[in-house]
Amino acid sequence: MTGRRSRVGDAGVHRGDGRQVDVDVEVDGDGDGDGDEGSALILTLVFVLIVSLMVLPVMGYIMAVSRTNRVLVDRASRVEAVKGGLRVALVNPGQLYNACVASGRTSAVVLAVPPGLGIASSCTTTQDALQEVPSNLRWALATTQVGSNALIPAAYVNTDVSTPELNGMISPQWCTSMNAVPKLSCGKPYPNNGVADTSAWTVDSSATSVGSKIFSPQLPPFSNSLRSATAKDLLTGAVPCKIYFPGKYIDDVVITGSTPVYFVSGVYYFEKTLRISGDANVVVGAGATPGCTDSDAIAVSDTVNAPLDAYSNGVGGTFVFGDAGRFVVDTATAGAAAGASIVFNRRLVGTTDPLAVLNNISIMSVNGVWNGTTTAALDLPAQLPVPVALVSGTTPTDPWTQTYKASTLVSTLTPPVSCAPPPTPTTTACPIIDFNFASAARVTVAIAGYIAVPQGSVSIQTTAAATANKNVSFGGGILAAQMLVSGPTPQSLQIGLPNPVVQKTFKITTTTTSGAPQMTSVALVQVNQTGGYAVNSWIVEGP
Repeated sequence: MTGRRSRVGDAGVHRGDGRQVDVDVEVDGDGDGDGDEGSALILTLVFVLIVSLMVLPVMGYIMAVSRTNRVLVDRASRVEAVKGGLRVALVNPGQLYNACVASGRTSAVVLAVPPGLGIASSCTTTQDALQEVPSNLRWALATTQVGSNALIPAAYVNTDVSTPELNGMISPQWCTSMNAVPKLSCGKPYPNNGVADTSAWTVDSSATSVGSKIFSPQLPPFSNSLRSATAKDLLTGAVPCKIYFPGKYIDDVVITGSTPVYFVSGVYYFEKTLRISGDANVVVGAGATPGCTDSDAIAVSDTVNAPLDAYSNGVGGTFVFGDAGRFVVDTATAGAAAGASIVFNRRLVGTTDPLAVLNNISIMSVNGVWNGTTTAALDLPAQLPVPVALVSGTTPTDPWTQTYKASTLVSTLTPPVSCAPPPTPTTTACPIIDFNFASAARVTVAIAGYIAVPQGSVSIQTTAAATANKNVSFGGGILAAQMLVSGPTPQSLQIGLPNPVVQKTFKITTTTTSGAPQMTSVALVQVNQTGGYAVNSWIVEGP
């Protein structure tokens, strides 16, 4: 019972000295004595066992999760690394376009990647987009004289199914710009060049630029202000600069010096030779290629002894050649390493201007025959018929109302022959456009707009030792009685209406270069030549 104590008895223990020690032994009736110590130990062991059975699996799970997370982290970091290849490529889309433009469907171009990421990136081309629908383009080379086709090489037959737009293009024999990287194609020749039906070309012509037609434009009106053949000096500017103003030039204009020359934007009319040679550095009108003056306004206001009626109009320039006027570029005057250069910026006026129909024309001739008071059509039976090009306006008028004289330089049935430069007088058989390259001097001619000289000839004569360093581009197309490009051709010759690729679709592939897991990023990106872009699709693949 609780609180009771039972006496079991007395016991004695004898010590070694003979004395006895009494020991009382008691039994604790309520169970609170030292006998519970064994039970606590058992409970402790059981608790430890149970805890061990719980903790060890948890620890194993935690370690397994940790290992899995490391794999996921590694995979995620490698995914981001290959994504970084595309992101870096798109930092500057314009540079990406230039870098990948030389790639093909199966030939890749290696792209730069940031260091330390362990990735490699490349691009291939999957699709091209042209600037214009091919059927909307006018003919790039049209000749009006019977038999003129004999001088033109056969059109290009393209066997590459990936570039069908090149089929029927002007032959690479003339279009040597096809050898450049990237290739710069030419336009397509009129299929009826040189046919016996002398009226065929006029039936297929149009006064506006339309698809699959010969562009036969009217003449632009101009101020008829007489101008000096000697350029004026620009008063301001960091470098010397010579200035010409729109108007009428009745004397030979010869430019051979190294001082840059700028023709203020507008319409120019020449009745004698405009010659470029030596170290001439000429820009015609405002536009993509800057001239030696900051603007037309500065040229008009800050030129020494500028004409009182000096003005500018639109941007770019149109040169009209009448009477004995012609355009000559040659190497007869020796120059330094820079050589001669003339660049025409595109002639443009506002879309609401009535003369906007004459935009993108660089060179024209005054067509027909002038009899002293009026202009009649040129008609060489069975050879060459050319109607009068009237002056554009609400009511188109005879060229003589603007004192335009019809060109006296009329193509003959024989191939054109280059004529001597001024002061040697011209003959009626001289080409209206006459390029004569007889030395290795550097020459650049870039005519961005259209050339319409349907009763005159275009001649490009190059000697065997002079092909190098010659770059000639007729970017807007040519209408002439006949055209001759003597062999050998200039190093780079581009003839009209290139229909350039202005957008490409690139496949940009980025992969990890070592370790695991191997990840691959594949993106299809449309990139404009001007730098805009759109990501069409983007996937990242890996285990």
